[in-house]
Amino acid sequence: MRTAPASRRGGFTLIELLVVIGIAVLLLGLLMPALRRAREWSRQISCESNLHQIGMYLLSYANESHGWLFPVGPPGANGLPTTLGTNMPRDQRWTVYVFHQWNPRVMLCPSDDQPAEQHSYILNEHLADHKVTYSSTRLGGLYSVDVVVMGEKLSGVGDYFMEESEFSQVVEPFRHGLWYGSNYLYLDLHVSSSPPTAAKKGIDPWDVPLPLPNSNS
Repeated sequence: MRTAPASRRGGFTLIELLVVIGIAVLLLGLLMPALRRAREWSRQISCESNLHQIGMYLLSYANESHGWLFPVGPPGANGLPTTLGTNMPRDQRWTVYVFHQWNPRVMLCPSDDQPAEQHSYILNEHLADHKVTYSSTRLGGLYSVDVVVMGEKLSGVGDYFMEESEFSQVVEPFRHGLWYGSNYLYLDLHVSSSPPTAAKKGIDPWDVPLPLPNSNS
């Protein structure tokens, strides 16, 4: 009488386990870049949301301040308005007047790992220098959709304002990658992400020319 063959014992052989582990490692390697991109995209969206909220605070301030988007002090030695940045004590900086507190969380970008002075964004000081308000129409040939109000600053920069010819020294050009660049808040209060070349549009958008004499600013 023939005996029945012994049934195969359950479980994986060593070779089968190595194959499964190899496939899992391969799949993980393929998924990791996508997961990193998704995480950075989420941070970028959160950063855009912050700038949108800041824009609403600036608009609220402008409605109570004759169109000025942020507070400025009296003219300094150079004849230009004094900006209320790190030259002032923390309780006298522009954020206190706009947000009613120093550096709320909305001033922090999730992608900024080491924000100097606990904020991630920098204002266009030229708006104050050239008396540009929310309702200004003379913008050196630009439209309000073109004029940058605020951008993302380099982590090591502590000031709140970008002065003349400082774009490359203080603005973070590629916080969200080479494809997206960084986020910018514009005078019409829309927010968009752009690499620096697109943000400048051929000229420095932070460098708004002076209005014509005897014209409405």
